[in-house]
Amino acid sequence: MDKDTGSVKYEDKMVSSRDNATATCNEDSRLDQLCLHHAPVCVYRFNQSGHILYANQKTSDLLGYSEEELLSISIFDIDPDMNPERWIHIWQKIYKDGAVIMETMHRKKNGHCLPVEVAANRINFEGHVYALAFTKDISERTHKEEQLDLTGFIFEKASLGIFLNKDGGYIDNVNEYACQCLGYTKEELCRMHILDIDHEKSHQESYELWLRLQHEGQINFESVHRKKDGTEIPVEITGNLFQFSNRLYSVSFVKDISERKAAEKQYRKMQAQRHKSQQLESMGTLASGIAHDFNNILSAILGFSELALGAAPPESNINRYIYQISQASLRAKDLIHQILMFSQQCHPEKGPVNVTRTVDEVLQLIQATLPANIAIRKTIQADILPIFANEIHIHRLLMNLCTNACHSMKDKGGMLMVSLQDIRIEDMASGSYHGINPGSYIKISITDSGCGIAPDILDKVFDPYFTTKNSDEGSGLGLSTVQDIVMDHGGDIKIDSEMEKGTTFHILLPAIHAGSALSLTAQRGQLPTDNEGILLVNDDACRTKADAAPGLPDEIRPKCH
Repeated sequence: MDKDTGSVKYEDKMVSSRDNATATCNEDSRLDQLCLHHAPVCVYRFNQSGHILYANQKTSDLLGYSEEELLSISIFDIDPDMNPERWIHIWQKIYKDGAVIMETMHRKKNGHCLPVEVAANRINFEGHVYALAFTKDISERTHKEEQLDLTGFIFEKASLGIFLNKDGGYIDNVNEYACQCLGYTKEELCRMHILDIDHEKSHQESYELWLRLQHEGQINFESVHRKKDGTEIPVEITGNLFQFSNRLYSVSFVKDISERKAAEKQYRKMQAQRHKSQQLESMGTLASGIAHDFNNILSAILGFSELALGAAPPESNINRYIYQISQASLRAKDLIHQILMFSQQCHPEKGPVNVTRTVDEVLQLIQATLPANIAIRKTIQADILPIFANEIHIHRLLMNLCTNACHSMKDKGGMLMVSLQDIRIEDMASGSYHGINPGSYIKISITDSGCGIAPDILDKVFDPYFTTKNSDEGSGLGLSTVQDIVMDHGGDIKIDSEMEKGTTFHILLPAIHAGSALSLTAQRGQLPTDNEGILLVNDDACRTKADAAPGLPDEIRPKCH
């Protein structure tokens, strides 16, 4: 009896233990379920067809569906990027590998989509296969990544060079613009020191800049960077210092200032040319004053020479001597006239101009300054028609063109050829000239056998201040002045040039017929004569005495007081 009673008690105890274990297991299961339901991440379970079989509270809160609504929809309803083909691929991967991690989009009940990261595991239970997905909202992370990508994009696409330097000048990173400007790849530059491209700075200067950057935090300076092909570009650099992961870095923003430097150089050149033009103007004024004073002296010399010639025996040595004095004075008078024309001190009125005479005067003046290795050849048609022009301007036009032609031949020598001819422009031919109407013209051609004009600058030769000469050889105003004179006289100018063979300038100027020239001259009329007297007023007593000399006939001798 006692034995049976013990067995019963033992069995009761075993049953009680099993019941307690079952109760404990059920309690743990409920606790696990509760923890899963209130987990801080979205958890949902779905089957092979994609239908949601379970979703926790976080999933409901994130997507805006109730738990009942979630159990009535599938993965296709909450993932706008999901389609049957993609789903089959994902499920096969879950089934084969046991897990999959991916980023996708989830659509909330209100239609708003958000980026999520999904980690799905395969679950085998009682002969069925399920997938348990842990989903995390990565909107903030995605936003930061987009901002980082945008920052990287801006870094790469910025319109100035950006260099990230470490350890006092070793290049750690550069953007695309820096690579394009210097002609290196990013990999090549990231193996270089900043002094490999900045040859203007020494190691000591670079070290001093690094110390200054550490002290000030930001510095600005100019330098020169050398490209891979050896050419150099001026740059403006702004350096900034920052610390990252306990390491000092400098970020240099590099701007190509080639255009600014070229503009500054052009400005300085124009200032120098302006100063030179002012000097030339002052010299012209001085030359004009000297020429006027010298002209007064010549007037007395010529006047007394003429009186002395009349008084000296015709065949005597004295007569010959005085004649030579008179001829030398006439040549000096011509020279003074040319100086006055060059300095623009003559009246700029237009009238009939004999271009043949002007060409002779210019060539005579040019001949005196030419080196021995430059010869002059002129071809002038007989009886050239006159033109209605300002003789001073025509003189300057010819002088500028001949001077330029001689300059192009100064090293190797050559031939300066000047031709002058009458031509007739018909209706069909006038179209090949700018602003030219049919009619009679004179054509002036000035040819040199010099170096020629490069095709890429041929269109610029008439621009003011454009010159290929050194700063001490020309102001760049000569051809601009020539073009202005030609246009002012209703003509046109063309250039034919070939490198290393020479250049020809063709000038067309409207001609006037002899009858027109006479009528223009006749319009000035003749002064009436009767019993007039001549009053001379001059501060030069010598010239006054010469003009009022007793050797003159009584009817034209002025009265001197």
